[in-house]
Amino acid sequence: MEETYIQRFEREAYPEIFAKAAEETADAFWQEKDKITKAWKGILRRYMEQLAALQEEGKAPPVAEINLSFLYTSLEEDHPKYRIDSYGEGGRVFGNSILTGYLPADWMTAGLAGLTRQLSARAAEESLRRYIRPAMIETLRLRATRSLLYYFALRFKYFIQDMLDLKLLARIRKAPDFFIQIGEYMDWQKTIYAVRPAVDIFNCERTVDLRFRSFPAVFYEDKVFRDLDLSCSSFKDSFFTDSSMEACTMTDCMFEGCTFENVKVDKVKMAGCIFADCVFRQTVFTETSFFEDKPDVDNPQYFEPAEFHGCSFDGVTFRGCILTGCPVRNCDAPGLTVDADTKTEYSGFVNLMQKAEGPGDGEVQDGVL
Repeated sequence: MEETYIQRFEREAYPEIFAKAAEETADAFWQEKDKITKAWKGILRRYMEQLAALQEEGKAPPVAEINLSFLYTSLEEDHPKYRIDSYGEGGRVFGNSILTGYLPADWMTAGLAGLTRQLSARAAEESLRRYIRPAMIETLRLRATRSLLYYFALRFKYFIQDMLDLKLLARIRKAPDFFIQIGEYMDWQKTIYAVRPAVDIFNCERTVDLRFRSFPAVFYEDKVFRDLDLSCSSFKDSFFTDSSMEACTMTDCMFEGCTFENVKVDKVKMAGCIFADCVFRQTVFTETSFFEDKPDVDNPQYFEPAEFHGCSFDGVTFRGCILTGCPVRNCDAPGLTVDADTKTEYSGFVNLMQKAEGPGDGEVQDGVL
């Protein structure tokens, strides 16, 4: 079938113009991120104080979901905004909002006005105004807005905790599974924070969702973690010994004060993980990704590179792994091997290996003549 003028315009003109608008919008957000975080934290604190008060008065049930939903109708107002809604057991599908509030999102319009002007101008330049009418321009503007919302939704998981008063959040009575989500009003939502009941990884039904769980001080010996999705979970003071992790998804996990001893990690996704004060002994990582260098086109996600803080590597090997961009701070490596097939560009492992190897023959140490 022959391509129409509208289809050609969408394929040729829109991507280029949207890319500029997206860059402008993202820049506006990141330049004001600290200010936005502070403003949202203040509003969310007041919202949760009201929610806790309603519960204490017996006027609100335990909360299962808090949704932060962008309002498309606010694009026509002076100040775009997200709507805050809380729901009881079953979420928005089975009940009405307990309490409603609003969060400013002025950065969302940073590039949209320019996008509209440039789309109209391009249509005029190419003599397509009879086909690319105002209604079509509006459709493309809404498409751009949805793409931008998805961009921010994927990144908010990394700083939502900076916007929450966790002590106040603890006051709120919650359903057994509690989620904070961000997305579109009465449409898609992505989970960016959760509190869920503890489970035993190796003593639960296979169908149990293991994401967003906490596993404090668990001793794992002779265990095989295989094909498990443990993303966004936290392990604190846990011990892994004589065990293996195979083809698991452990993106955005937190490992704090954990020990890995004689562990084999094979084809595990660990992008976005934070390893703090962990000890690695006689452990081999094979084809494990600590950075998402090839995003999934069908299911686009965003992950920061994994981070290592205050860790020790003794008898540890990385084979064919992706460590690109991973920060490494205050770590030591009395025994660390990184093979030639492992990607370490822009990561702290480059300096860590140099420090572990020490000066070679004929080299002069800094400050020593």
